[in-house]
Amino acid sequence: MAPSPVPYLKPSSYHGATDFNPRAVSAVTSPKAKGASKERSVANLLWDRGCAVLRGCSSGGGVRKRFVPDVVAICRGQVLVLELKYRARRAAIRVEGEKVEGLLEFASRAGGRAYVLAKFGRGPWKVFEVGGPGAISINGDMYDRAPELDHLLASIFNKQLI
Repeated sequence: MAPSPVPYLKPSSYHGATDFNPRAVSAVTSPKAKGASKERSVANLLWDRGCAVLRGCSSGGGVRKRFVPDVVAICRGQVLVLELKYRARRAAIRVEGEKVEGLLEFASRAGGRAYVLAKFGRGPWKVFEVGGPGAISINGDMYDRAPELDHLLASIFNKQLI
């Protein structure tokens, strides 16, 4: 058998791991993979709380002609159009004006409301309703004052029927 032209990385050379999977290594460190993981966790949370949920395929990837939000949730007839932003450290979060306009357009067409969900590290997801076009910046003080995602869901599900 001829030697492989690509050197084989032994499991012992990867921090003593016994099962080496090169794809798993890049998936853990890739920002896109981390973002997709956060989107899935929020989608699962919303589903578990009783919402119908869709996660946008290639959301934010710039490969589509139309804007696709990260997550769309329908909770008791209310449509929530969500853009998620995560930072491991407390650094300013910026959502570009073009993305905000796409979020508002999608929400308008769906008859819903546009929100940015922000999270720093292991903190809770905080909710920022998008009020109008233009770029959005979220700093640590704004994050501290914003309501948590659980509060938004409670306000939807705890409304009394008239």
